[in-house]
Amino acid sequence: MRVHNPDFTVIGAGLSGSEAALTLAQHGASVCLFEQKPARFSAAHRLSGAAELVCSNSLKSEDVHSAHGLLKAELRLLGSPLLQLAEQARVPGGKALSLDREKFSEVVSQAIEAQPLIEWIKQPVDELASLYGKVLIATGPLSSEALMKEIKKKLGDEGLYFYDATSPVVSLDSLEMEHFFWGSRNEDSDDYLNLPLNKEEYLKFRENLLSAEKVEAHLEEEKLQYFEGCLPIEVLAERGESTLAFSCMKPVGLQHHRNERVHAVIQFRREKASGELLNMVGFQTRMKWPEQIRVFRQLPGMQNAEFLRLGAMHRNSFINAPLHLNESLQWKSDPNFFMAGQITGSEGYSEALATGHYAALQMLGSDFLPKESAIQSLVRYLISSDPRYFQPMNFNFGLMPSVQETHDKMKKRRLGKRERNEIRAHLALEKLEEWKNSQALFKNSSLPMSFKKDSLAIALEPNSLI
Repeated sequence: MRVHNPDFTVIGAGLSGSEAALTLAQHGASVCLFEQKPARFSAAHRLSGAAELVCSNSLKSEDVHSAHGLLKAELRLLGSPLLQLAEQARVPGGKALSLDREKFSEVVSQAIEAQPLIEWIKQPVDELASLYGKVLIATGPLSSEALMKEIKKKLGDEGLYFYDATSPVVSLDSLEMEHFFWGSRNEDSDDYLNLPLNKEEYLKFRENLLSAEKVEAHLEEEKLQYFEGCLPIEVLAERGESTLAFSCMKPVGLQHHRNERVHAVIQFRREKASGELLNMVGFQTRMKWPEQIRVFRQLPGMQNAEFLRLGAMHRNSFINAPLHLNESLQWKSDPNFFMAGQITGSEGYSEALATGHYAALQMLGSDFLPKESAIQSLVRYLISSDPRYFQPMNFNFGLMPSVQETHDKMKKRRLGKRERNEIRAHLALEKLEEWKNSQALFKNSSLPMSFKKDSLAIALEPNSLI
């Protein structure tokens, strides 16, 4: 399998692996990047290129005072290659960074192929013994069964798993638009299409969800372990009559153009720049495909809905990170191996980028990031949790150190959540910039990043290195 003698080997060209490979090359290291596609596809992937977005086309908010906005601000400060490339694939999404999936995969693939320090080998890796140098495993939650067996054999642990699901995608032209309205929740933009339901329509929809046939688990997987941040809609429906209306279908912050009373709302987000494809926001499902068509076509305005992709149920694998990884995201049992992305239990796209970039910096020999930073806080959760109860986690402000007792304003009065998060974000970016300026890795770097403290804004210019 050895092709040449690279400085590093990266397995997996998803978000985390692509971010890591380009970051390593950006800092002058040679990389051998393995990707199983197109020779082998997982149950949820369909594009042959790198950095394929599966569950959603959104990397969530860019508001630096939000959890995911802060993660992305830190990544931009560090020189994230994929966030720079994402600008070429943006689609309208309000305050969210929403992307054209196919365009994003295309521009990332082109960047990898154009990088002379990366050799991209499109074949599966089912065993680890013949890999050269230090290795980063970033194969994601849909890692092949053969590779997972190899990892479990090396780590001596049976591992963990949870179930995830993808949302349907519909054609805009197939919807009866008189039933819909454009608008964003709590934002002055028209980036989302909304289907309002009155209480009778909502209860009928819930009834259809509960009665629909679902994809059954295999006998050895009868006890499904769902990730709470990405639950199938029918699981939410089972939890109570109002659960859907207070979660993915909440009408709060949406103003119907006819000012009608709305009990619940289904949101659709643009999949492509032209807006002809729409993703049903938060509508992960494990209903059987014919049942999805039957249930969704009973909704107002969706009688003739054309589904370009239906929801799919798949098993997501992750390791017991606090048991097996140290603070460098390195195997405790073998320092030649690192891990990043959702296989570590860092759930979400921004988190995949963050752990991929972090692991690359650690492989290059950088110091740990400041403890006040969002990225280091996420890593701290992964490696410091109780291994008996470890579960995947999206980054949130609750993972960051408390600043209540240390900040001058907070000594005078108890601040609200928004104010505390603003202080956390400012402190995180300030400390991260100080850290970056102290690192030899960045001393002679031409990464075109600037940090404006006044507005907490990250200015990004085109990167000539990729």
